[in-house]
Amino acid sequence: MFSEVHISYSSDKTLLKMEVSGHAGVKEVGRGYEVCIALSALTQGLYKSLSKVIGKKYLSYKRKSGYLLLEFNIQKVNKLSEEDIKNYKIITNAYLIAIKDLSYEYQNFIKYVEGN
Repeated sequence: MFSEVHISYSSDKTLLKMEVSGHAGVKEVGRGYEVCIALSALTQGLYKSLSKVIGKKYLSYKRKSGYLLLEFNIQKVNKLSEEDIKNYKIITNAYLIAIKDLSYEYQNFIKYVEGN
């Protein structure tokens, strides 16, 4: 069993939706558990960072065991300042770098999928 990370972008490569599902391997140290913890910590950190920088009203967040969905409310984008949009892109790009690296390093535990 592995985790899947699905990423959706706008036409200008702004992250719009990020969905993580599943558990990265068996819940034992050395067998994917630490990968699952890293993925969860990075993803929850993304939400908390964005909530603080741009505000929760621009985000939709759902979390339950083995599942997390984060969506950027594109209909409210015109209410964000240029600085907030810039910060949003910096934070999401940093997250994507970390997730891509994690999925590359632990291919047996994480499947990374990009699409619109």
